[in-house]
Amino acid sequence: MTAQDPYPSTQQPAGPPNAAPQGPPQVQGQYMQYQAPPPYYHPYPAHPVWQPVPAPVMIDGYYMVQPRLRPIFSGPAIGSLAAGIGGVVGAFVGLVSAAFSPWTGVAFFMFGMLFGIGSVSLAVFATRQIRASQGGVSGRGVAITGLVMGLVACLFAALAGLIALIGLN
Repeated sequence: MTAQDPYPSTQQPAGPPNAAPQGPPQVQGQYMQYQAPPPYYHPYPAHPVWQPVPAPVMIDGYYMVQPRLRPIFSGPAIGSLAAGIGGVVGAFVGLVSAAFSPWTGVAFFMFGMLFGIGSVSLAVFATRQIRASQGGVSGRGVAITGLVMGLVACLFAALAGLIALIGLN
């Protein structure tokens, strides 16, 4: 018996060994469409530029530590705002009640005037403190608001005192 190959070859024989490779088929009259890829954008912003740290200060041969701290909020500014709000509320109550009871108007006149004057003085102190600190203390807007509230409290208290004085006569 002769040995036959159980798997017959279905491939055609290869062409000549020195033949040039064939490229894609050429189509007459048509050109292939070429699309450029979309430009590449980095999804994150550029890194910030590095800033050199200034050299530390030396005192008597030792380096002085200078921690970077956030500005501290001014306590007198907060007190000025609180006193101004209290003064406006008290003086307004005195203004309303002075028409009905002059003695109540006098009592709230004193309350509103004391809180108003306290608010104004704390606001002036806070603004001077903030200006002198050169950025170490913040809260200028709160101090100005306390100043305005204190002035309004003094105005309401003066009106309440005037109405109470007219009511006592």
